[in-house]
Amino acid sequence: MDESNPLPVPVASGPTVIPPVAAGPASASRPGRSRYAAFAIPIAILGWSIALIPPLVVVIALRLREIDPGTAAGNLSLVLGVGALFSLVANPLAGRFSDRTTSRIGMRKPWVFSGAAIGYVGIVVIAFAPSAPVVLLGWAIAQVGMNFALAALIALLPDQIAPERRGRTASFISLAQNLGGVLATFFVQLFPAGLVQYLVPSLIGLVLMIAAVAPIRDRVLAERRTEPFGLKALLGSFVFNPRKNPDLGWAWLTRFFMTTAQFTATSYLTYFLISVFHVSDAQAPTLVFEAILANAVGILLITPVLGWLSDRLRRRKLFVIISSVVAAVGLLVIALATSIPAVLVGELILGAGAGAFFAVELALIADVLPSDETAAKDLGVANLAQSLPQSLLPVAAPGVIAAFGYPGLFIGGAVAGVVGALSVTRVKKVR
Repeated sequence: MDESNPLPVPVASGPTVIPPVAAGPASASRPGRSRYAAFAIPIAILGWSIALIPPLVVVIALRLREIDPGTAAGNLSLVLGVGALFSLVANPLAGRFSDRTTSRIGMRKPWVFSGAAIGYVGIVVIAFAPSAPVVLLGWAIAQVGMNFALAALIALLPDQIAPERRGRTASFISLAQNLGGVLATFFVQLFPAGLVQYLVPSLIGLVLMIAAVAPIRDRVLAERRTEPFGLKALLGSFVFNPRKNPDLGWAWLTRFFMTTAQFTATSYLTYFLISVFHVSDAQAPTLVFEAILANAVGILLITPVLGWLSDRLRRRKLFVIISSVVAAVGLLVIALATSIPAVLVGELILGAGAGAFFAVELALIADVLPSDETAAKDLGVANLAQSLPQSLLPVAAPGVIAAFGYPGLFIGGAVAGVVGALSVTRVKKVR
C-alpha cells in the first residue's frame, strides 16, 4: 500500500459490472481497483483467521480431552484429517462457482457471507458435541464454510489489486493471517473455560470479516457464462494442466511443502507442550498464545518489508527461497528445544520465515494465474496445496511421533520447507 496517501473511505457506489461472456477466451472488463480493497482484504483475512484458529489450535484439542483424555491424540488426528478432506473439496468448488456467480451483490461476496454462516454452525456443533464423532462432524461443517469464504477472499486479490501492488498487499494478507492467530489465541485464553471460550472468539472474527468485505465493489456478471458446466467441468474444479501451466505447477508444489512445514508447528503445538514440557490443560491455552505471539513478532519484523521489497525489485523467487530456509531453521530450533523459552525462540524464527514466505508466494501465484476469468477456480486449486498437507499430516504424524517423538515431526517439517525452496527455482515466468 502507498503509505503516503491515506486510505479513502469507500464511496457508496454500485458494484462494477462485467459484461456477459461467451464460451472461449473471455473479454470481460476489469473491476475498478480501489485503495480500500487493498486495506479491506487483509482485514477480512484477519477476521477469517480469528474465526478459524481457535478450533484448529486449541478448542478441538481441549474438547476431545474433555470427552475422553485417553483417546484425545488419536481422535485429534482423525478430526483434523477428515476436516481437511472437506476443505480440499470445498475450496476449489467455491472458487469455480464463484467465477460463475451472477448475484447482484457480486461474484465473491455471496460466498464470503454464506461461508461465514456455515462455518459458525460447525463451530457451534463442536462446542456442544457429546462425542468425538460429533466433533468431527462440526469440524467438517466448519471447514466447508470457512473454505467457501477463503476461496472468495483470496480471489479478491487478482480482482481488485494491480500486479505491481500485489506483493505489498499479499504481505499484509500474510501479516493479517498470522496476526489473527495471535488475537484468536489471546481471546481464547481471555475468556473463561467453557462455551464462551469456544464460541465468542470465532464470532468476533466472522463479524470483522463480513464488516470488511461488505463495502468492497465486487465484480458482477450480468449474465451466466454460456459455456457448458457438466461433470467434466465440475471435476475440472480440482485440477489444472501442469504441462500448459508449469509455473503454476511448481508454485503449487512450493506451497504444498511449505504448508507441510508450517502445519507441523501449529496443529500439534498444544499436545507438544503437554507431552514434552508437562504443562497442564489449564496452562496450555496461555502457553499456546505466547508461542503464537512469538511467531507473530517474527512476522511483524519481516513480512511488510519483504512484500514492499519484492514489488520494488520485481523479484519473488529469491524471497521465497530465503524465507523457506529461515522457516526450516525455526522448526529445527523447536525440535531441539529443551525449554519453553527455546520453543518461543524457534517460533519467532519460524514466524519470520513462514510469514515472509506466504506474503511473497501468494503474489507469485497471482502473477502466474492462467486467466483472470478463472482466477477463483485456479486459486482454489492452488489452495489445495494448503489443505492437502492438513489432511495427510494427521495420518502420518502419529506414526512419526511414535517412532521419533515430536522432534522427529518438526525436523520432517524443516526438510519439507527446504524442498519447497528448491521447487520455486523452477518457476520461469516470475523472477
